[in-house]
Amino acid sequence: MQLEELVYKNYSSLNSTDLFIWKYISLNKKDSSTQTIDELALNCNVSRTTITRFVRKLGLKGYSEFKVLLSWEVKERDILSDEAYYTACDSIIHFIESRREKDYDKICKMIYESTHVYVYGSGDIQSSVAKQIKRMFLSCQEKIYDFGGTTFDKSFYNMVGADDVVILISLSGSSEKIISIARNLKLRGCKIIAITELKDNELSNISDEVMYISAAKISILELHPSYQMTMLYFVLAELLFIKYSIYKKHRMLSEGLECTL
Repeated sequence: MQLEELVYKNYSSLNSTDLFIWKYISLNKKDSSTQTIDELALNCNVSRTTITRFVRKLGLKGYSEFKVLLSWEVKERDILSDEAYYTACDSIIHFIESRREKDYDKICKMIYESTHVYVYGSGDIQSSVAKQIKRMFLSCQEKIYDFGGTTFDKSFYNMVGADDVVILISLSGSSEKIISIARNLKLRGCKIIAITELKDNELSNISDEVMYISAAKISILELHPSYQMTMLYFVLAELLFIKYSIYKKHRMLSEGLECTL
């Protein structure tokens, strides 16, 4: 059983001094795991007797047993951190490899032949990706309108039609807001390109084309045990931009248009 579980289990028997000791230890686990009882007592500004009483309230025989458990937790956390790093690297490599042979022609065709292209991100990270898409596509002389914001102006629906394409970026693909936007856009005949997590969700079912993200969830922080990588959204956006730039150049040349890209 981990020390945190022992603290919760015996919480009712702990006083404010005990909780202060635990707060110091939990915030300084690595240092605490190497400290003697006298050093820990000094850092917590209590007596060694108070430290001994604290560990016994947790159901432990003494400070030595407490220190062993704490050392195990620190070592386990270090191992998990290393594994999380390699998992993150593998996830990035696997995603890029899976994109290498991906056919983007349908998506590029939709964008190229549209009258207007809009982009919307449903959250903070997604909004940043939307802004990045807008900036990048200017380099290939393609104007994309970002209609994201803290509030959504429903008058936007009166501006779009069947010749327009909307890129919707959503992690879950199932939030009430993003689904409402997607449905209203489809009622107006808009074509939708979704960028969302690789799973069955309502947004992917509504959309004309879907670009999936498969981001690993890794455990690196105690306060954030299920961290989900967001970099792949930016990677996918950049790969789309590169593919579209190539597609647009080929289309313009094949149509006999002057190409300055």
